Amino acid sequence: METVKLGLLIKKTKVARCGEHSYPVLSITKQDGIIMQSEKFKKRIASADTSDYKIIPRGKLVQGIHIDEGNFGIQDIVDNGIVSPAYGVWDVNDGLVVPKYLEMVLRSPKSIEFYRSKLTGTVSRRGHMSDTDFLSMDVPLPDKDTQSKILEIMKQTTSVLCSRQQQLSKLDELVKARFVQMFGDILINSMGWTEAEIGVHCFVTKLAGFEYTQYIQYENFGEVVMVKAQNIKNGKLNDKDLSYISAEVSELLPRSQLMPGDVVMTYVGANIGDVAVIDNKYKYHLAPNVAKIRPDSSVYNSVFLMKLLMYMKLYIVKNSADTAKAALGMSRIRKLKAIVPPLSLQNDFATFVECVDQQKQNVQQSLEKLELLKKALMQEYFG
Repeated sequence: METVKLGLLIKKTKVARCGEHSYPVLSITKQDGIIMQSEKFKKRIASADTSDYKIIPRGKLVQGIHIDEGNFGIQDIVDNGIVSPAYGVWDVNDGLVVPKYLEMVLRSPKSIEFYRSKLTGTVSRRGHMSDTDFLSMDVPLPDKDTQSKILEIMKQTTSVLCSRQQQLSKLDELVKARFVQMFGDILINSMGWTEAEIGVHCFVTKLAGFEYTQYIQYENFGEVVMVKAQNIKNGKLNDKDLSYISAEVSELLPRSQLMPGDVVMTYVGANIGDVAVIDNKYKYHLAPNVAKIRPDSSVYNSVFLMKLLMYMKLYIVKNSADTAKAALGMSRIRKLKAIVPPLSLQNDFATFVECVDQQKQNVQQSLEKLELLKKALMQEYFG
């Protein structure tokens, strides 16, 4: 495919400042390009004084601060909006290039790779690239009809991807709605269930500091997976960046071994309160910053308990230690008061969750295939 230098397609332009006028505030995100700030963030995050903000007419190319994240967008949502004075603004030669096609090129993985190769500066996310380097980038440029066709194909692919992501969110909402229907508002115990502290019906522990320093040495391969905070997300265990220990070391530390049905919870840091149920995919062991909550199976179904703790997360976070680095001690976890509905109802709910999880798995597989397709199309069209 023919390529041209970006400098043939865009030219830096000066725009007026907002002054005393009132215009909608716009932002750029790496997912969506130009967006209305109020719609994305549900609140105003711009400074109170916007007099120095730049007025962006429809059709201009806007360059965000973090160029190495592909923060570009064509302003096509309002006649005039305003952006931070730190943003760059460019005219687009729409006689040669379809503006939204150019936006897609500038946000493509290959372009981001180019930006990162040209950045100067050592501060994270504050690198600088000269306009000369930027305008020297090669841009694939088929005829405008082909550009429009490529744009339409990518739009349709992205639309289906978004639909699959929305399906996953709606299935999560369905589970939560079913939980509330069966068990009520758990924070006020609206259905009057028996209550007990978590420690009454669960064994709660963690990997002791001396156990970690004296025995644990992570390996890239092994027999036992260490469950770290980063492996716990949205009620599931994930396989990202796994660390291992030997079975021999795990056997030396039986208190922090994990069994299928154990609930794990992060108790330190930004993801405090995240939970998951241990499955039988691997043998597992506790890593630092993760607590083991092993329920009495005659009292709690593990899936119910995990969802219960998940929906209590805001309450749990509020009860974390008042320090710069949020933390929950084991005693605080043991003292968390929770409902104890009949086990038969918990089992019914867990069966429902299992059915929904199967649907989620099907949607997730479809989503992953679409992501691979989009990646292949990006490679084909933009290199």
